[in-house]
Formats: sequence, structure tokens, C-alpha cells
Amino acid sequence: MIIYKTSSFVNYKDKISESILNWSHGKEKVLNVISPPYASPDIFLKTILTCIENGKKILYITEERENNIQILNLIKRYSNCREYSYIRNSLTPVNALLNICNYKNAIRISEKYDLVIYDDCGSFSEYNNYEIMDLAIKCVKKEGKIICSSIEGIFKHQRDIIIPTRGNKKPLAEPRYVITRIDLDKEIPYLIYDYLNFSIENDRKVVIYVTNREKVHSVFSYLSNFRSSLSKNIMYYIGDESDEKVLYNFAIIKRAILVTNDYKDRFVSLNDTDIVVYSSDDLFFNYKKLVYFCGKVGRSDKLRNSEVIFLANSENDNMDKAKSIIRHFNKEAWEMSLLDL
Repeated sequence: MIIYKTSSFVNYKDKISESILNWSHGKEKVLNVISPPYASPDIFLKTILTCIENGKKILYITEERENNIQILNLIKRYSNCREYSYIRNSLTPVNALLNICNYKNAIRISEKYDLVIYDDCGSFSEYNNYEIMDLAIKCVKKEGKIICSSIEGIFKHQRDIIIPTRGNKKPLAEPRYVITRIDLDKEIPYLIYDYLNFSIENDRKVVIYVTNREKVHSVFSYLSNFRSSLSKNIMYYIGDESDEKVLYNFAIIKRAILVTNDYKDRFVSLNDTDIVVYSSDDLFFNYKKLVYFCGKVGRSDKLRNSEVIFLANSENDNMDKAKSIIRHFNKEAWEMSLLDL
């Protein structure tokens, strides 16, 4: 595993960028880039532009929304390159050297590429490591190369490069456990009510993530009984069903609570927002999802970090593994003097 010792995060990322570029000229086929959720893909920019200059075809896979893909924003900002295309229909031939698409469209692509980059950090991760690995192998040429960026190494026994913090140089939010014997299908423990009240009193917002639409309705209905004491701005959003105006209103209103089963990254920022993962011991919430919930907050430069609560009836391996991954990132960043506290 390559880890550079330096006090400057900018210099560190420059060295990582050069290391990835040098790797692209070598004989190794696969590179794991291990980063926190929502880390910038700027470390790939130099390699992508060099490959384009050399006439190589690149497939960049990301679940980011089409109108806000970070790597495209970087290319537009720092180069005059326009050799890119977003693939919406995998059956239509594309002549651009850099092709960008999501997982579902990549599955249907028959073309093979010189370089496949799977960016699992740019948005909430929806696929497991084996699905990502199989897709990358399917899309790459026999003599081509693969880069996978994720919270852990996707390919085993391959070179790893770690970037343990994001551009704001703040530690990731380590989750707090709230363990209760209360039947969470029927009521909410007073400690959570107290936590919600504290957040609202401090002009903050709270997102409560639940497993399904039924839980959205039950938790929202229960909290609605406390509008007068908590907040009049209690709302809910059901994925692929509710009006997106709900999300817009939540983004601009202070002292609000949102209950949702939608984990997509529909907010530009979750500043001044805390998170509760409701029934985090439910097997639906694997460790990867839990890590990305923690990564959703704390992306700004503000001194006051957001909090993430895992509310559960018992601890489980997924919760503990997620917490361990977050702590490992923070420990590495601290030991490498990359944090700005």
C-alpha cells in the first residue's frame, strides 16, 4: 500500500495524482484507490487527460446525477478537452474517447475500453464489491487497465493507494450508538426525542433514514404528534414516489426534520444537518451503506461537525465494521498530519 508522509494535503494529492499516472504507464492491470465517501476524483484528472491525448478510450462509471458529475466539472474547469460523452443509451455507438455512464448502462455496453475507472465514492454506493469487480472486468480490454475508487479495496491482492480524508481536511463523522429495547416499529426512545430537540434548538436539521416506505409513514406519524414541542417543519419523502419539492423545501428551511427511505444524493450539501439511521441493525443496512450515511455529513469547512446516530435494538457486525472503517480513515489521516482541526 502506498502512503506518502507529508504535512500538506495539497502536496499529498499531487503526489497521489502522479503515482496514478505513473501506474497507468506500467504493467499492473488493477489499482485500488481507497477513499472516504464523497471524496473528489481530481486525482484521476491527469491520468484521464493523458490517456485522451494518447488516443485511448476510457469508461468512467459513476452513480452521480447526470447534471452534476464531478470529473466532468473538473475537466471543464481545468482543461479545454471536450472529448467526452455521457452514455444514456448503451445501444448507440459513441465516438468520444471519455465515456461516462452509470452501472445499469455499463452492464449493457459491449465495447471494451483501454481504461475503466469505477468511482464508487462520488455518490451513495448501491452495489457490492463483487458486482463492481465483475462489471469492471467485463468492460476492459484484455490489455487494458482498471481503477476502482471505493471505501475499501475492491480487488484483493492488488496495489492499494489510500487517501484517508477529503478536501476540507476534517475527520469523518464517527457514528454514535443508541441501543434501546423499545419496539421501534411502535415508538421512539426519549433519548432520540431529546437529541432531535437539541439539534432543532441549535438551528440545525435532521434527516432520519429508514428502510422502507412503511417505516417512513410510521416514523413520520409518530413524530407529527410532537410538532408543537419539536418543530412544525416535520416532513417525509418516499423514494420514487414523493414530490421532489419536499427535498427543495427541506434544503432551504431551518430547524426541520425529514424522514425518508431515499438515500440518493439529491442535496448539494447537508450543512448544519445531523443524521439518524433508524433501525441501523436491520440487515438491509449493510456496512457499506452505513459508512456512506456517515460520509453524507461533514463535507463543509464549518467547525461544528454534524452527528450521525445509529439507532438500534442491538449492535451488529455491520454497524461495528462501518464504525471501524470510519475510525481507520480518521486514524490514518491523523497519523499522516492531513487533518485541519
